[in-house]
Amino acid sequence: MEYLPYASILLELVAAIFATIHFKKYAISNEKYFLHFLWYTFSIDTLGSILNYFSIDNSWLFNIFTVTSFLFYFYWYYTILKSKKLRIITIGATLFFLGMTLLTYIVPQLAGQGYAFVAGAFGLLILTVFNHYQLLKGDEVLILKYKLSFWISTALLLFYMGLIPFALLSKYLDLNEMTGSVILLCLNVILYGCYVIGFIWTKQRYNRF
Repeated sequence: MEYLPYASILLELVAAIFATIHFKKYAISNEKYFLHFLWYTFSIDTLGSILNYFSIDNSWLFNIFTVTSFLFYFYWYYTILKSKKLRIITIGATLFFLGMTLLTYIVPQLAGQGYAFVAGAFGLLILTVFNHYQLLKGDEVLILKYKLSFWISTALLLFYMGLIPFALLSKYLDLNEMTGSVILLCLNVILYGCYVIGFIWTKQRYNRF
């Protein structure tokens, strides 16, 4: 079980490989940058694991990744949400996350890093709901399973629905390290499993915006 944390890195690698294989299907869509983002995620986690193996502090690396990954997702939602009101909400969620992130460094005793993460996670969770509503009320509701954006948004919705309660309640539930690792692994299986399904099922003609 000591290799359990490395299973998530393997999931990231699998998702990145499938994203590469099926890239032509979404190369001209708003999801095209997910190919780079998945390889970026894999590279960061791999480097972080190497640093940890040599007992080198890697917290700075994952702090950078947390900020950049949330900003990437916020930007993606800004590009796919069509309503002006929803785009304004996306900007607001982004600014709130950045504000909380700055507070963790300016006034660390007032707002720990967990607050910034939860702020970003809640923001993304809200945007996933808005995106699903947009997809379900649109003309393409019958072909949702072929749209990559649907699978990515579903992955994020399920992932953060599980991760937010875990992040908020874990210290009160007195979970041991192994239990926490298993929960995180299950959430990552859901996240990257949905990504892989999306890359396999998506069709090029449904990914033109």
